[in-house]
Amino acid sequence: YSEALVDRWAKEIDTYLVYAGLFSAILTAFNVESYQLLQPSPPDPSPDILLHISLQLSSLSYIPPFINSTQPAFSSSGVRPTASPVAPRWAIWLNTLWFSSLVLSLSSASVGILVKQWLNEFQSGLSGDSEHVARLRQHRLNNLERCHVGSIVNAIPVLLQGALALFLSGLLILLWRLHITVASVASVLVSGVAVFIIATSIAPLLTIRCAYVSPQSLALYAILSQVLRIIRQKVVAIHTCLFRLFNKVGEPGDLPILVLTYQLNDLGDA
Repeated sequence: YSEALVDRWAKEIDTYLVYAGLFSAILTAFNVESYQLLQPSPPDPSPDILLHISLQLSSLSYIPPFINSTQPAFSSSGVRPTASPVAPRWAIWLNTLWFSSLVLSLSSASVGILVKQWLNEFQSGLSGDSEHVARLRQHRLNNLERCHVGSIVNAIPVLLQGALALFLSGLLILLWRLHITVASVASVLVSGVAVFIIATSIAPLLTIRCAYVSPQSLALYAILSQVLRIIRQKVVAIHTCLFRLFNKVGEPGDLPILVLTYQLNDLGDA
């Protein structure tokens, strides 16, 4: 069982690492171009200089033996001071999404490499069928389960899916700035993919007969279970509070004070 489990995790991580490497390479090519949008070029003074020269030429008058102009000579001090260029808001959002996507992709690859090292260490020195080897294998398997290595393996594709979502969001921002037709088609395609992923991730939570179990659905199940557990604790605490209240209430005027007192005590204990 332990060897089959470790081999399955190792194969999954190999697939994730290949995907993360290809995705990071593609994303880096986009980021190399997009980060320049955060550093807009300063205004070019050439138009002001050409305008001044044109005004000088148009104001020339010939009075023999002199050629006069009503426009003063150009000087660098005459150039209008300009404020430092500011990156547009859409460019800031674009780079925020794409660089966050790159960080998630590289983080998933780094986590995958760490897990591969743990699995290699698990398999080292386990050759043979002796009793000592069996006990050592079981001990290491217990450590893997105790340290939630399986949950860490399942977190890698979740990071990659998050990186993909951020990249596609930034891509749509860029396309909507460039061309509305291309952006509309891309938005429809991205929406279709998003609906499919979300639907297949939620479906296993609705029925046990669904075969679309994935790390994303397991993560949603863990979050939902934790939220329901907290709600259940609060409901039980309030129910206990009301039960004690109606058993111990004396006069009707004591009801608000007893409600507040028991509810605060029970919620504090929970």
